[in-house]
Amino acid sequence: MKNISYFPYNMFIFVINADIGSRIICYTEIKLAPSTRQILAIDQELLDSIRLIRSGFGQLQQLNGANDFYHMPLLTLSSGFERFLKVVLCFRHLEIHGDFPDVQDLPSGRKGHDLEFLLEQVLIECFLPEYLASIPVAKIDYEYLKSEQLRTFIRVLGRFGQAARYYYLDVVLGRTPDTDPPDREWESLESAIFVSRPKLLKELVQNPDSNKVFVEVSTEVVTRLERLARAVARLFTIGKIGEVAIRYTSYIGSFLFLDDEDLGKNVYSPFGSSV
Repeated sequence: MKNISYFPYNMFIFVINADIGSRIICYTEIKLAPSTRQILAIDQELLDSIRLIRSGFGQLQQLNGANDFYHMPLLTLSSGFERFLKVVLCFRHLEIHGDFPDVQDLPSGRKGHDLEFLLEQVLIECFLPEYLASIPVAKIDYEYLKSEQLRTFIRVLGRFGQAARYYYLDVVLGRTPDTDPPDREWESLESAIFVSRPKLLKELVQNPDSNKVFVEVSTEVVTRLERLARAVARLFTIGKIGEVAIRYTSYIGSFLFLDDEDLGKNVYSPFGSSV
């Protein structure tokens, strides 16, 4: 073994045996720990994602008969949840491989804005059998994240993030939009709620301008998405996305510690206040 040498070069370590003509007999890739710049960046990305989600909830709570600008909360929430899910995938990659993912390791383009696809990746990568078997609430979260009750909402936010946000500009430029306009996307959310709440639908039919309907719809949307945020936040503590992720409990605490009876009852600022 005296004639075996190890030479680091670029991102690899080459093993050379001088006894056989200095031939390279094997090499291995060096796994570098995340740089300080990357750590600071993931810190800011997580913080921004939580503030965007909280802002989106606050914007939903501002909707009423005089303010029906659905575009803003849909845009804010689609961006916030996309970032939140991608941060989770980054931490999971760090736990497994010792470094953050490269560009090709995360979905990009339209897939990168597809929240249902990103959520499915989180379910595959993070909701592991041992997590589901050992943590009772994990199974409840998993079943909810797979449910149509949530997926209807996630599809709308995903379509908005992919294309609906540019619907009117696409029309101006002569392109055929890939989705319905923003107000139609919002109506699909309302329809999903009315199907499950016939009394609320009756209220709308009898009194189309009822502010109660706006309040109830926005509360229902916030409630369903708070459950999503809470399920993802739990991965930082009782999940399997790594020791580094645990350090950020204070960032996700507003969702992590939500009790069922508090869902839909929190008042959020629409302006991105601190977590």
